Amino acid sequence: MNFDFSTWDEFSFKELFKIQRGFYSKKPDHIDNGYIRFLGATEKNNGITEYYTLEEINNTAKSDNSQNVELTKKIFNPNALCVTNNGSVGYAFFQEKEFTCSSDVTVLYLKNGEFNKYTALFVATVIQHDRYRWSYGRKWTLGRMKKSKLKLPATNGNPDWDYMENYIKLLYPEELTTTNKPCLDLNEKEWDDFVFGDLLDDIYKAKPHVKSEMEFSNIKEKYYMPFISRTEENNGCDCYVPNEDLDGIEDGNAIIIGDTTATIFYQKDEFIAGDHIIVCRANWINVYTALFIKTILEKERYRYNYGRAFKLDLVNGTVVRLPIDNNNNPDWKFIEEYIKQLPYADNLVKVY
Repeated sequence: MNFDFSTWDEFSFKELFKIQRGFYSKKPDHIDNGYIRFLGATEKNNGITEYYTLEEINNTAKSDNSQNVELTKKIFNPNALCVTNNGSVGYAFFQEKEFTCSSDVTVLYLKNGEFNKYTALFVATVIQHDRYRWSYGRKWTLGRMKKSKLKLPATNGNPDWDYMENYIKLLYPEELTTTNKPCLDLNEKEWDDFVFGDLLDDIYKAKPHVKSEMEFSNIKEKYYMPFISRTEENNGCDCYVPNEDLDGIEDGNAIIIGDTTATIFYQKDEFIAGDHIIVCRANWINVYTALFIKTILEKERYRYNYGRAFKLDLVNGTVVRLPIDNNNNPDWKFIEEYIKQLPYADNLVKVY
């Protein structure tokens, strides 16, 4: 299904949505793990930064200096599209369950009808394409959002919700399910520090290729391989290129790091790389152990940016804390089993 943009119309936010600002001006403290989602100014985890109990939400005011109000003013109804308006501005997430959130989040409900996950994902994508308009110096205030506009597929002057829903359904033909029930606890293991480079058999810069000098496709075709760049999206795959007569083809089963962006990925299959790509190899690497290490290394991302790249020597010297076995070595078997038993990890073979 291809887009015919001539049928798209422009709509204002205040025309389409009931717009509500998030509640909390300060994230509440809490002790227990609950089921109430708390949304904040983040680009990750569908906007969720914490889970609270109903009692904790009920007992916590908007801020330290404000009077507490009834619970119904703090809990938002489901089927909402939530947009970050501060910090990581312009990210949009669909919430199909009730939630609470900070004032760094704006909550959108349809005036006519109700979002489902398909229409919400379509609109969220359109909203996020306008992220470049907003930054720390130009917040997406409530006043600006009410004046904002977005283009959507339309019919008879109204948004074509059926078209949007059907388009997204084509992208997601199967619902992901899981039979996994987590049973392993990281807190029951002893941990120790290791220098990342000491854990590797090899680490090096991949041969760089220039995308614009190559034939490429944005979809995977027969006899095409991934072109891995420093993008944060699509597991680092910028595009696909023909695998004929190429120099510098890299074998799969490697951890890949974009040094100027500190982007980290696992590549199962062979690939070629753009500039500034570091390749890490070891006999313990597989999709499960690599995803565990990727998560650990990403905790260090805040240290690096274009002014201080995550270069080869820094990657080599990075200290990672890992579960250990009886010989005080990284317990790769436990790490692999831990990832395998996580919810939806039984789908990893479909993804990689």
